Amino acid sequence: MSKQGGQCDWCGVELEEDQGYRLLWPDKSLGTAFCRLEHIVPFLMQKDQWHIWKGVEIPADAPKVSTSSGDELGENALYLVHHRGEHRIPDSFEGKEELLEWAKAGGHFAP
Repeated sequence: MSKQGGQCDWCGVELEEDQGYRLLWPDKSLGTAFCRLEHIVPFLMQKDQWHIWKGVEIPADAPKVSTSSGDELGENALYLVHHRGEHRIPDSFEGKEELLEWAKAGGHFAP
């Protein structure tokens, strides 16, 4: 068994701790990992099979409101953390549908 978040849950490529995205669902102690933002879209649309991860917590510096809408987060919030070298860049979402639409639009790189 590979380490938690050690491979992309869409394509299976191995991930180092300092690369990729970790999608966290603290309320359910679930997580997934991706090598690219684009892999979140087919995963949520076709597979949507999360893993039980130990120690899933809300990232300390995660936005307190939704990244895409600015709305308040509920108990079922999701957190997408981009691992970029030594940096951890968190985004917050009200739920899977909101995250899916944000990722489809290109995330932070949307036109």
